Amino acid sequence: MWPNYQTRRWQVAVTAGLLSLAIMGIVFAIWGITPFGNHNLLISDMGGQYLSFFTAYRHAILTHSFQLYSFSQSLGGNALPTIAYYLLSPFNILMLLFPAANLPTGLSLLIMLKISLIAVTMTAFLQTHFHTKRWSTAIFGVAFSLSGFVALNYFTIMWLDALIWLPLVIQGLDHLIATGHPGRFFGWLWVSIVTNYYLGYMTCLFVIYYFIYQLFEHKRPQDSLWQTVRHQFLLIRRVTVTMLLSGLSTMFVLIPTGLGMLTTAKSAVKLSSYLPVPQFGLAILSQFGLGAANFTTRLVHAPTVFSSSLVVLLALSFWVQPNLTNAHKWHGFGLLLALFLSMDIRTLDTIWHMFQTPAGFPYRNAFFFSFVLIMIAFEAWLAGPRRIALRWQWLLPTLMLSALILGWFAQRTAKHPLTTSTLALSLVAVILTAIALFATAKRWQTLSLAGIVALELGTNSTLMMAKSPLGNQAKFVTAYRTEYRQMQAVNDPDGQLYRVENQNTLINQAYNYDSKYRNYNDPMLFNFHDITYYSSTFANQTRLMLKSLGLFSKNARRVSSEGLNPVTDLLLDVKYAVQLNAVGQATTRLRSQNGLGFAVPTAFRQLKLRQNSAIINQERLLQSLQPSKRAYFGNATTLSDHVVQDSQAKHYPYLDTIKLRMTRTGTLYYNDTTRQTKYTTMRVNGHLVPTKFNANGELVLRSLGYFDKGAIVTLTVKRTQPTLGTHVHIASLDQARFNQVKQQLLSTRFTPTYHVSGIHTVVSGQVTNRSKQKWLYVAIPANKGWRATVNGVKVTPKTVIGGMLALPIQPGKNQIQLTYHVPGLLGGLLISIISGLSFILWRQRYRHH
Repeated sequence: MWPNYQTRRWQVAVTAGLLSLAIMGIVFAIWGITPFGNHNLLISDMGGQYLSFFTAYRHAILTHSFQLYSFSQSLGGNALPTIAYYLLSPFNILMLLFPAANLPTGLSLLIMLKISLIAVTMTAFLQTHFHTKRWSTAIFGVAFSLSGFVALNYFTIMWLDALIWLPLVIQGLDHLIATGHPGRFFGWLWVSIVTNYYLGYMTCLFVIYYFIYQLFEHKRPQDSLWQTVRHQFLLIRRVTVTMLLSGLSTMFVLIPTGLGMLTTAKSAVKLSSYLPVPQFGLAILSQFGLGAANFTTRLVHAPTVFSSSLVVLLALSFWVQPNLTNAHKWHGFGLLLALFLSMDIRTLDTIWHMFQTPAGFPYRNAFFFSFVLIMIAFEAWLAGPRRIALRWQWLLPTLMLSALILGWFAQRTAKHPLTTSTLALSLVAVILTAIALFATAKRWQTLSLAGIVALELGTNSTLMMAKSPLGNQAKFVTAYRTEYRQMQAVNDPDGQLYRVENQNTLINQAYNYDSKYRNYNDPMLFNFHDITYYSSTFANQTRLMLKSLGLFSKNARRVSSEGLNPVTDLLLDVKYAVQLNAVGQATTRLRSQNGLGFAVPTAFRQLKLRQNSAIINQERLLQSLQPSKRAYFGNATTLSDHVVQDSQAKHYPYLDTIKLRMTRTGTLYYNDTTRQTKYTTMRVNGHLVPTKFNANGELVLRSLGYFDKGAIVTLTVKRTQPTLGTHVHIASLDQARFNQVKQQLLSTRFTPTYHVSGIHTVVSGQVTNRSKQKWLYVAIPANKGWRATVNGVKVTPKTVIGGMLALPIQPGKNQIQLTYHVPGLLGGLLISIISGLSFILWRQRYRHH
């Protein structure tokens, strides 16, 4: 039987978890979120990214086809950075319990479970750190689990793991400091880094801050700082070595992920991100009250440091608590100030965010401030809040009330100011908390404070979920099952590798219109291969190449199939176009039959694309494949260009009416290389040109329709400039001549299959080189990691047209095999093994001595 104190502590931690679970369940029920209603959390990146990644993860495990290279990441890409950032949480295995159509419900329950576990681990830490068995500890564990960071970012599900592990990491560090045993610290820090390297990196920085704080705590009054370092040298060495070996033992994740992330646009450095300037002002004061942010302000807001009025009042009382030494108070103040400046000073904030300014969701390190604030508040609670002078029992609540009002005034000029009712709720919470803290009978104090804190945390979470464009779960289930069934016919059932354009969608009806879901990750959601993709791990070389071919890329994290045409169908092997049907069968149309590659001349391999000039690039590509004196794209003849200015229009004041005559029979294309066009206003012969994505003011190759040579076409469109100039290209593709190119390439088409071999992805097939060309073009991104053999002989893949593969081939039959090895994985795994063994040997040696 366990000793009583162990059972008591276990019960307190579990009680905290159950209380947190109940509060979050009530909040979800208020908003009708599944499983408590028909709404789901298909909002922001949860709907646009995480759901698709979890669905793909589930499918890969259940079908035993887990790959470290994914052809559903646009044209294809290293999947390890995506897996490392989004999918390594051990709790994700619970998603296997839910059918794919019910994953939104599973994700809601997973969020609730993680928030509950945050309360459990935080409570356990406070109990161990302060050597207490009080039931009131649960209140502070719950406060951390439903702090402002969690209340606003709860749907960023992979971040929640960091809050679960943080108390355990610091508990392990405390244990190392107290006993010299490094095992717990090593293990929990390893778990924190592996499950989410991004916030794991921040946890490492916080460990440094906290350890410095502990060194000051252990400093003798008569010693200088240098003497303290000398006296604590062995401890400093143990902590440093443990932290270093723990970090190095995660290199099997960090090295390949880091190499993968270097291929993204995130590798760019902005000097403005390192300016030592403050990032927020008095608006931070509003964040200590209720509802200081919500879904509307999730991308831009002050640090979310809320953790209940009780925590703030107790933290304030910490510095006037007579039972605590001044040195201890200054150490706590120093730690809080250091964390505050880490958010406020842009240089430090950028360093905390892995040397990159966050694109939305700022101050992702705010929960460390809340952690320390709660730790300080709990110590003040143990010291006895009523032991502070009576004047402070009045002044501290007054100070907090004044701060909240000042913060409210500071927010009045913001784009989304706080409402007066929200301020009133915060003020009432402070008053009620102060009464319970300083004026309630002791036997009722803990219970009344627990009720107030639970109500305050629940209210804050409810307010922060306001304006969330929640999805419809019933519609999602129906639409998902229908769309998945219809896409099964084209999701390479025979293992053949090709791509599909999904021309419409059924799943969008399950999303709130305001969520602006644009189907970028539908290929992962429904297990097929398309061009579209949206992720922070997107390889920039692939994106820029597609952009130069005319495909729409809104920003560095996404690309769409908007802008595809017959030339890019050929180059990218877009075999089918699928039109889904909500009540019947999908309509599937054949687009390209030329396979994933074909034999090409040396001129094709040497071709360099011009940035963002789609028609020019496609013309040069076709000329390299089959030279012709007559251009494949014929510029339309401009007969007239009438411009009308709208003085009321802010961005696109000029309405152009252009009359054109066709010089080729084929599809007419519009390519504005200067980003001056409002595509949503574009009409051809009076008919609005349909668009899947809003590309206004961006680059995209726009199809205007199929016309015969000599036809007269009237184009109307709004623009930022009155004249088209030479940078707007309007030309039609000569369909007959283009068909000749396709027919010529057909004899050397490459139609491979792909499969998983251990941790490697293998693409293999045969091509017969009847044209005696020297190169095989393969429509796979030229990512580092591809190893190739031709007829069993190792060859070196080359990069062509700015980002695709080409292999040297011989006349006649060529057996091709491409094998993907994740760059850095083997080296990282070797470092991890050596580091893990080194820690074990070092620990054994330490124990021996």
